Amino acid sequence: MTPAQMAVHLICGLKLPPFVRTSDSIDERMNEGRARLVKITGKDFGYDLQAWHDDLKVTRANGCGYTYGRNIALPKIMKGALGSREWQAAATRLTHDSKQSPGSEFQTDALPGPRT
Repeated sequence: MTPAQMAVHLICGLKLPPFVRTSDSIDERMNEGRARLVKITGKDFGYDLQAWHDDLKVTRANGCGYTYGRNIALPKIMKGALGSREWQAAATRLTHDSKQSPGSEFQTDALPGPRT
């Protein structure tokens, strides 16, 4: 998997393949996916999957390996997340928590950078 594919899987609340350590907590997976996308792109769209897709499909940030085509309105993986009550609840919690705790931004410096 490319860095972008891993980040998208995580922000959509999914676990990565078994050979990659992934949290059991959907909140932690989504937060890690967001942090990875921020590290890749230098932008932060929160948990707005449409905004992430719209940006990544055009910029292909830093050769990150975003493989979804420009002609796709929203990849199935993102549609699935948006249709999931569990994902929606986690996104609401995470968004609320970040607004309640100013200065508690997630840390991206411990994450691996984009492969070159």
